[in-house]
Amino acid sequence: MSIKIPPDVAKALVEVLQAITKETQLGALAIVSDAGERVAFFAQNKTIDPVELSAVAAALASTSKLAVERLSFSPLQDIILRGSNGFMVVKDLGRFYLIGGSTDQKSMPIIVRSLSEHAGKLSQIMASVPSG
Repeated sequence: MSIKIPPDVAKALVEVLQAITKETQLGALAIVSDAGERVAFFAQNKTIDPVELSAVAAALASTSKLAVERLSFSPLQDIILRGSNGFMVVKDLGRFYLIGGSTDQKSMPIIVRSLSEHAGKLSQIMASVPSG
């Protein structure tokens, strides 16, 4: 399932997402709702299922939010998930999450920095999207 956003919001969103892709070598970039609904999705690897990625990211974020609350680490800022062949960074945008992933482990600091620098603007843009 995906969320429809107004054209003016979509335009602002595209500008920020394009800036992120210019600064990084991301293999995947997405914005999903806290319920797992996709707002934006791009992946170089066409075998990545956008529905599955959205659901996994939402579940991971929900569990992570609970963990940081229970451990008194709130608020959640980043989730970094690393495997032997790549990593995924999830940034909290309020009701939405920004997801960036890559198979280039050396690019992680650049990607984390870029996502962090753009998260505030994306959070403002996404705050104008009505609740489903």
